Amino acid sequence: MQTLDLFTKPLTDKERLWEWLKTKEFVKTSEILFWGCNNYSNRADRNARLLAQEGKLERLSKDEKILRFGNIGEEVYKVILTNQG
Repeated sequence: MQTLDLFTKPLTDKERLWEWLKTKEFVKTSEILFWGCNNYSNRADRNARLLAQEGKLERLSKDEKILRFGNIGEEVYKVILTNQG
């Protein structure tokens, strides 16, 4: 974790995941797990589900998932960006 100075609090894994998710429009569970492996976060999937409960991610319906990504067997989330970030 990088900090800018001694007085800056480092970001939590959940905050770092959210920063990464904001760069995407749609994200699959496998991409979240891959991010977690690369960033030493074994709670990446759990944090994504918590972000979905907070309204920052929206789980796609089965029909929309098939329309956009084909018949895949994993969850796909849409990132909800608001002015509050």
